Order: sequence, then C-alpha cells, then structure tokens
Amino acid sequence: MCIMCMEILKGRMNIKEARHALKELVATTDKKEELEHYLELSKISDEDFIEEIEKLNSEE
Repeated sequence: MCIMCMEILKGRMNIKEARHALKELVATTDKKEELEHYLELSKISDEDFIEEIEKLNSEE
C-alpha cells in the first residue's frame, strides 16, 4: 500500500488532499506499478477511492 493510502486510512489526509497529491505522484513516480496504482485511483469516484483503500488494507 502506498504512503498516500496509509495516510488516508490513518485520518492524516482527506480525499481532497489525496486528489491533489495524486497529480504530484503521477508526475514524479518512475515506478510502473506505482503509476498504475495512482492512475487507477485518479479515475474513480471518492467513494470508490475509499473502498479501494479499505480493500487494499484488508489484503495486507
């Protein structure tokens, strides 16, 4: 799970902040797996964003 998703789960970042951070993360990452994750999150609704993060958390 990426640092941004962990920060959301811990309540240290909200969805609005995450959407802003996604733009920066997409622009700066050089890892294909991370880029795919960030692009996937950027395409979904806020509700689905939270569900995806919770799903990732339950898999770990």
